[in-house]
Amino acid sequence: MAIIEPFNLEPSPLITINGRNEASANFNLQANASTDAGNIQGIVQRPDGTPIPFATVKLFTSNNVPFEHNNSNATGRFIFPQVPVGSYLITASEPTFLTPLRVSVTVSKNRNTDVTITMQTDPDGNKNALFGIVKNSTNNDPLRDATVQLFRVVGTGSESVGVVTTNLQGQYLFANLIDGSYFITASKSGFLSNQSTPVSISGREFAPADIGIAVDPDANTGTIHGFVTDSSNNSPINNAIVALYSVSNGTEQIIDITKTNAAGLYLFGDIISGTYRVKATVQIEG
Repeated sequence: MAIIEPFNLEPSPLITINGRNEASANFNLQANASTDAGNIQGIVQRPDGTPIPFATVKLFTSNNVPFEHNNSNATGRFIFPQVPVGSYLITASEPTFLTPLRVSVTVSKNRNTDVTITMQTDPDGNKNALFGIVKNSTNNDPLRDATVQLFRVVGTGSESVGVVTTNLQGQYLFANLIDGSYFITASKSGFLSNQSTPVSISGREFAPADIGIAVDPDANTGTIHGFVTDSSNNSPINNAIVALYSVSNGTEQIIDITKTNAAGLYLFGDIISGTYRVKATVQIEG
């Protein structure tokens, strides 16, 4: 039977005995203010019964309101003393372990409630993470919705591991990474993409890797493209000459010349605001 103290421990005044004195000490005990409470105690352990020391044990009310937290001791034991009578939920957390589903516990008046919390090892518990912020390299402001791609160095090459998008604060995170050397690339519309230097991580390491990307000086420009085909059979014409003219006050001036590819496609980029005309022809050396 568990020992419960419904009354507070009350001391007597000092008593002096000198020879054949007859002394008395009467008590008027005051009830413990927490007599409508009980204790929750137990152990945090692995499936094989091995205790897990220094785990965080979290107690919730039945309405999911956090009530208290404590740590298991060196032997995995824990206790929540003087918990008001009622129903509660309890679970535990510890690095490299999975947080188990909460266990229902009922606290009775002047009783000890025993709980065993069993935790499974996290199969990814010893893996690594790479995290950071993508910033505008001009003013250091974080960039939201930037694309971050992660690569793992393999020999003299690399392999793509994953792609994420930055949040409102420009942050990204790659978790559950095996030991190795990694680098990231960051890109965003209107900016020039950039690549970080490789970072080596191992042994449950969480490594920061911030990266800056510069504003594309040609971001506010346009493109003109099209296809050149033979009117007799609509087949694409390769190596057709295409000239780009700027038009100002009725005057045309060639500013660029390109050729079509095998699909008959031509493309002019980085075109500033203005008025243009494109002309195409085929010229063969005789």
